[in-house]
Amino acid sequence: MDSAKPALTTPTGGHVNRPRRLVVEALGCGLLVVALEGAHHGAEHLGVSVTGGRLFMSLAAGAVLACLTLVLRPFSGAHFNPALTFADALEDGTPWKDVPLYVLAQFSGGLAGRLIAHLMCGEPLLLTALAPAATSARFLTELVSTFGLLVVVRGCARNRPSAMPFAVAAYVAATVWFTDSRSLANPALVLARAASSQTSAVHPLDVETLVVSQLLGAALAVCLFRWLQRPARASPPGPWTIICLSPQEGVAELAASLLNGLAAPARVQAIASPSDEGSVGAQACARQAILVLRLVPAGASRDAALLGEVWQLSPLELHAALRGRLQRFLRERGWLRLYAVGDPFAPGSGDSR
Repeated sequence: MDSAKPALTTPTGGHVNRPRRLVVEALGCGLLVVALEGAHHGAEHLGVSVTGGRLFMSLAAGAVLACLTLVLRPFSGAHFNPALTFADALEDGTPWKDVPLYVLAQFSGGLAGRLIAHLMCGEPLLLTALAPAATSARFLTELVSTFGLLVVVRGCARNRPSAMPFAVAAYVAATVWFTDSRSLANPALVLARAASSQTSAVHPLDVETLVVSQLLGAALAVCLFRWLQRPARASPPGPWTIICLSPQEGVAELAASLLNGLAAPARVQAIASPSDEGSVGAQACARQAILVLRLVPAGASRDAALLGEVWQLSPLELHAALRGRLQRFLRERGWLRLYAVGDPFAPGSGDSR
């Protein structure tokens, strides 16, 4: 009796198309700016000390960022930061053709958030008239804070993806305390702060310098992790083919889809192949899903396939368990594509439908 067949899809039921991802990025940046500037205005309105004002902004930025990342991450990856999008593109996560669209959406969202924050707080909608103040110390501050942010993000992407929203939020909240910047290592917030009349705003002529320092910090973090992530095993160059086989319906297809999303496309490609129970050497049972991975070296025929792994998985948490095992499998061979943030999108998900 076929009663409760395990679901093999994610709760979102598919990949979100590009226009919706861009709207989500703009929304996230806008709400983050509103939270940060609203907290700053609230602190001034209550007449708290400088220390109290930093506490207001730290708590608001950290809490709102954690909430937004948890809620919106399945839809766009929850970058909310051009520096993260830039770093993600360096590692083949976000397609380069989408980077200008992401950045435009993030900048637009940040400016819209600034406008809303000014209206909420009753502040004049004027550009600052302060003199430029981008010093070498300020440049280094933005570089270090962005470098640290990318270290946290990429470290979580490698080892603790589920902890990423909280770790990133905690780091961002801490930047309010160990730096003099309220840009949160985020170029979109730099631009938003330039459209302000507050005494703590950024001068428009300083935007370019600060954004360059943040992008440089992001690039340095990517270089660091490329060095740290040298493969544990040496593997021949060229795209390997991984053949996924399973007697259970949908398991091989799910594994191939996850592999193609997690693996570096220049190193490995996965396909699902029909299989009977005998071909995997085990009888399928009601409480286990069986998956076999066979490896075909570059340029070889399928007859030369090598046995890679044989796994027995629980159907109750098949997607999560399979994803974790596949990540470890790819990481050991140096085939893992590490995304800066969020879950990878399947090939072809960048359409505009």
